[in-house]
Amino acid sequence: MKCTKLAGVIILIAIAAVMASACGGGGSANTNPKPTSVPASDISKPNPTVLLVNATTAGIEGNYYTILNITAKNQGADGIIIVVGSITQAGQTQSNEIPVYLTSGSSQTVKLVFPLKWKGGEWTPSVQTEVP
Repeated sequence: MKCTKLAGVIILIAIAAVMASACGGGGSANTNPKPTSVPASDISKPNPTVLLVNATTAGIEGNYYTILNITAKNQGADGIIIVVGSITQAGQTQSNEIPVYLTSGSSQTVKLVFPLKWKGGEWTPSVQTEVP
């Protein structure tokens, strides 16, 4: 009978130990992360560059257009970049822009079309990229 009581007590202690470990056993774990701030200089952003600008014209008189085919490449993190193109002719500048999503390491060609009135003389294209 003494062995039966001793075996019963050991079994109860073992069950209590298993139950305590299954319920967390008195220790606590915090699963809610505390917010942290990251300096703006450490945030990964796109890093776009202009690889190629192919500028052409089309049309006659009242229907005259300058077309910029612009190839941009992203050498930074995935994200949106803004391709900004402009045409200067006879001291006047027209600008246009287009947002483009580029993954890291990829490039894309976009087209910007500028309606112009022929003013004679040369025209000069200019292209840059921006990160919003």
